[in-house]
Amino acid sequence: MNRKIALLFLLCAAVAPAATLAAQHYNYLKPGAPDLTVLLPPPPDVFSAQARADEAAVAAAVAGRSRTQFLEAQDDSARTVFFYAPSIGDGFTPQRLPVTTAFFARVGSDIQVLVDNAKLYWNRPRPNGAQKTRGSYPSGHAAFAAASAIILSQLIPEKRDAIFTQARTFAENRILLGLHYPSDIASGWTAGTLAAYVMMHDSAFERDFAAAKAELHRAKL
Repeated sequence: MNRKIALLFLLCAAVAPAATLAAQHYNYLKPGAPDLTVLLPPPPDVFSAQARADEAAVAAAVAGRSRTQFLEAQDDSARTVFFYAPSIGDGFTPQRLPVTTAFFARVGSDIQVLVDNAKLYWNRPRPNGAQKTRGSYPSGHAAFAAASAIILSQLIPEKRDAIFTQARTFAENRILLGLHYPSDIASGWTAGTLAAYVMMHDSAFERDFAAAKAELHRAKL
């Protein structure tokens, strides 16, 4: 009996890491696809010229911002597809578009899990003064901006230019707020692009994309 209990204990210990990974739930992505630790370059070495340029860019952005710019960037920092409402129109709201809301919530959740794993891997410190505990590289906001812009612009192609313009501003505001370096934003944008490409080849994504497209068509935005 003792041997059976010991064997059961060892089996439970062996499967524990897999259970931990399974807890990181994806909707449209799969663990390791894409693998940002392979596909992205590492963050700049702390003593490199690029790191110094990153630090100088953040310092200049923070020093040069007005209080109005700071407050607007702060107010518009929620990672939700509805930050695109100024580009699309007043009817682009969660209340009118529950299917689209749920679809982009799943996209955003996948982006967060993907990027959080990369942040843990590199563990780059945030810019001085940033009140954030998670790593700086890559930027999750930039990743969400890129992925959501790619997907939303396919749902509403006539708004593509305005969507991407707003997405870039959303991502770059993280520098203005002193929360990310430019290299965080660049790699975050790449991460979101990679994620969107992988998602678009998933059958569940294709099904939910079609449902969101039908809802947006009915809404006549």
